Amino acid sequence: SPDLWDRVGRPVLAGEAIAALAVTEPGGGSDVAALSTRAVRDGDHYVVNGQKIWSTNSMYASQCLLLVRTDPTVKKHAGISYLIMDMNSPGVEVRPIRKSNGASNFGEIFMTDVRIPVENLIGAENNGWAVSQSTLSSERGVLSFDGAERDMMFLTDVYKQARSQG
Repeated sequence: SPDLWDRVGRPVLAGEAIAALAVTEPGGGSDVAALSTRAVRDGDHYVVNGQKIWSTNSMYASQCLLLVRTDPTVKKHAGISYLIMDMNSPGVEVRPIRKSNGASNFGEIFMTDVRIPVENLIGAENNGWAVSQSTLSSERGVLSFDGAERDMMFLTDVYKQARSQG
């Protein structure tokens, strides 16, 4: 909706806010559709309970793009919805995941009875898998471009060093 775009999209695009992507769950491995974080409709809100892991920059984010199971009675790729969660909502806890060098840019997100307005639903309820495919493909595209750029810089440095040494 235009209101959701104004509240969340524009600030993130302008670099004024950080949004985390929360899709992976403990025990789910690379199967994003094997999620158990539940969102139950309660009037004008969804009540969310569950956990996400390996969420990039979640400890700095003001908003979170969140995949949740809204219908557990259907096939796993159905019954998924895509919500935007305010990271300052009551019931949200983020724990950094420390890497071996002590740095942390990933976090675990724990959600206990988090209330998310229905207006924060992206796309239709139970159609989150289709919506998420464009987000995830965009993220993969950015990551692969970033990796290719780093590889090119590394190869350029190797080339320059080899040229300088004859």
